Amino acid sequence: MYDIMASSHTSNLYFEIYNFKLRPSGRVMVYSPMQQSSPHQPITSKENSKVKQLRSLHDPKHRKNEQAFLIEGVKMVEEALRGNAGVSLVVAAPSLVRRHGKALLKLAEDHSCEILWISDKLLDALSENKTPQPVMAVIKMREQNEGRLLDHPSGIIVIAHQLQDPGNLGTLIRTCEAVGAAGLAITSNTVDPFNAKTVRASMGSILRLPMARINDTPGFIRKCTERGFQTVALSLAGGTTHVELDLKKPTAVLLGQEGSGLPDDVLNSMDQRVRIPMAETIDSLNVAVSAAVFLYEIVRQRMK
Repeated sequence: MYDIMASSHTSNLYFEIYNFKLRPSGRVMVYSPMQQSSPHQPITSKENSKVKQLRSLHDPKHRKNEQAFLIEGVKMVEEALRGNAGVSLVVAAPSLVRRHGKALLKLAEDHSCEILWISDKLLDALSENKTPQPVMAVIKMREQNEGRLLDHPSGIIVIAHQLQDPGNLGTLIRTCEAVGAAGLAITSNTVDPFNAKTVRASMGSILRLPMARINDTPGFIRKCTERGFQTVALSLAGGTTHVELDLKKPTAVLLGQEGSGLPDDVLNSMDQRVRIPMAETIDSLNVAVSAAVFLYEIVRQRMK
């Protein structure tokens, strides 16, 4: 039995893989694409075309072209299926069945989701986690529209300006969802939010939190002002502390790059520069920690 690629469309990761078997008579018997793989006959070759397409999603350029990204692990794949988060393909290894994965497979079938079976060894090679789990999924990216953020009733917008650490960005995504923010605006030159480290650090929040890519940071800040948001930059040079600010108003908060902070042209476009008080022995806080401190002050004030 051989896996032969019958057709492929690089634009959307949909493929038909047919199984061919040569009969003694010399005739070729063709099986349905639905029989392309199973727990008993998983794909084992790293040269398989669909496996190559999955591997290509480790590259940010391919993720952008395909408008898709990978998630890993039973919990996150289950969340994606239950939340209708755009699962286009579930990739499973045979050990998933042995590890009480039948409920997840049933959930995928209930959502009419294609399941591609590959060997445990091959899935481990595809994984970017230190301890791979026997399942991953391909997720279609949602439309990234800044209008969704500006129109959201929560009145909280977070702007990540040129953040470089994927773990920090993932934690920030999770924190934004936790406080009920409208979403996250990500400026150009910020690390790709769909890379494996960011996805993992978000703990599933990336499946739900609205995000928008913005190329003109001062321009987006002006739009926030026009919609009635006060614009606040977290800065070590801020004169006002975060607890002194009235955060019951709609607020857009800007966070700068971990090392160099925010450029002057961006800082000058903000209504306020705000600092978080710290002991003199501490130079700065992690950007994700700073964001959490500030955002939960918004929550505290609005609970009164």
